Amino acid sequence: MIPRATRAVLTLACVVFLPALDVARAGAPPADPPQNIVLIGWDGVRRERLHELLANGSLPNLSALIAEGGLTDTQITTGSTQTKPGWTEILTGRSADSLGIESNDVYGPIPKGDTIFEALKRRFHGHITTIFIGGKDSNIGSRGPHEVCINCIHRMPPDYAQDGWWSREKISSNVRTKCGLPMRWVRREGEPYFHTVQSLDLYKVDLGPADSVGPQALAALDRYRGSRFIAFFHFQDPDEQGHRHNDGSKEYADAIRLTDRWLGLIRDRLKADGLSGRTAVFVTTDHGFDADERYHECAPDTFLATNVRRPLRAGDRKDVTPTLLDAIGVDPAGVKPTMDGRSLFVPQEASPR
Repeated sequence: MIPRATRAVLTLACVVFLPALDVARAGAPPADPPQNIVLIGWDGVRRERLHELLANGSLPNLSALIAEGGLTDTQITTGSTQTKPGWTEILTGRSADSLGIESNDVYGPIPKGDTIFEALKRRFHGHITTIFIGGKDSNIGSRGPHEVCINCIHRMPPDYAQDGWWSREKISSNVRTKCGLPMRWVRREGEPYFHTVQSLDLYKVDLGPADSVGPQALAALDRYRGSRFIAFFHFQDPDEQGHRHNDGSKEYADAIRLTDRWLGLIRDRLKADGLSGRTAVFVTTDHGFDADERYHECAPDTFLATNVRRPLRAGDRKDVTPTLLDAIGVDPAGVKPTMDGRSLFVPQEASPR
């Protein structure tokens, strides 16, 4: 029986001409693995929609990335299908529930030292540049103790825009509450990256849409091209348009196409800076969307794509950090604290022959 991850790649091969069988024969990790990581986060991309857009040729840059490496399915099995738990699991390899990050409303700081950024700072004795650039605010934020309104309705018609429920300073004047009751402000000890930010060499969030995030990502690559680095570039656009219009809308599809355009520009810049051969590039999402809805209450289907030419298995959202470490030759089993996830790369002895 063909594993699900391989089936996904084979299906795409028939439609977008991807050499998936070559990927399956790629075999062992290279003797000289990449030294840099670029992780590109497409927030809120429903996997089924992604496959549709790949099949009709709407995502040429993601298709090219997959042709070089591969694509596999991942699944959410712990933590809610929301943004804070999602990026927490992706960037730590650990269950968000175990870290106290239950949802976008109920959360605290990721414990000091638990993210991939901090793990790599330890592994390379500080000789690695850590970059974190993103569109969203609170859900990838680093504030210390603060209050959030836990009974405010997060998005309301007609435009379903964010209402600032996470901040007394940013909350909208026309925000509504559940059942029309008075606002309930509850203390949180910090946003997820409150401790992590101390280990980041460049941290810029709350940038908004892709056309604001993208130029910052390109500038960071130019600035740090002479050093070993890990960069996380977060694009909010699919999630935002999904909330405003639903996941079956033209706006949602256009937002995914826009993030694909920026994937191409980022890879072009890596090439121009002489970094392509030394950089492992990954694209993933934190959660999907409920079909034809404006929310993602039960949206556990995610994915991981890469230019790394090694066979992949299907896995879990928590497997991303171990996979990134494995890609650059760092043994995930040697990272402390121990991660719940494991690498999505198939070990050499288990590779198809």
